[in-house]
Amino acid sequence: MNLNEEIRQVLAGLAIPESVNRTIVEAMEQVERNRVAPGLAVGDSAPDFTLPNPHNQPVALRDKLAQGPVVLSFFRGDWCPVCSLQIRALQRALPDIHKAGASLVTVTPQSLTHTLSLQEKAALEFDVLTDLEQSVMRAYRVQFALPEKVKDIYLGVLALDLGKQNADGSWNLPVPGTFIIDRQGIIQTRHVSADFTRRMEPDDVLDALALLSPEAAPRAAAG
Repeated sequence: MNLNEEIRQVLAGLAIPESVNRTIVEAMEQVERNRVAPGLAVGDSAPDFTLPNPHNQPVALRDKLAQGPVVLSFFRGDWCPVCSLQIRALQRALPDIHKAGASLVTVTPQSLTHTLSLQEKAALEFDVLTDLEQSVMRAYRVQFALPEKVKDIYLGVLALDLGKQNADGSWNLPVPGTFIIDRQGIIQTRHVSADFTRRMEPDDVLDALALLSPEAAPRAAAG
């Protein structure tokens, strides 16, 4: 079972009321149509950043790129079951990511306390960084404000207050985005979608990294 099949299976078991699901889907479709968070494009330079890990230690993208390509993935938070599935799938793929000479960096708006809890519970062995002021989310063009009607669902139906989850106290989130960045800091492959139920498959991440090997012909892909 691949990641997106696993996501569909888990979501089907949540028994979300159809009216609630429809409201969320329509809101995210509007975000997509309006290109509120289109993400940086293939060929763009990846903005450098330094963000804290769960132990409040700074991690810089430029230092990671000095060692090899970087898989950069934005996720919403540990409260999101789809994000949790993706994070665990990436952890399973981590040995192969390392074999490709790359490192994995994930970025979330949630607080350091929540990232520490996630890292410990999921036994994550890669960098989980907190975008304290959401400046990196903005730089990579993946930030959007949760629509009011979806905010009402989170507070009422889901009993979830993102203002208490996010480090900056906002109701802003990243659309799920994964960027494969080469050692020169250029985005070579990307997957960005406002549809939070669709994520880049770990196998696709590994295929993209394989194209960056010295033996592979130069090539860029977009998704």
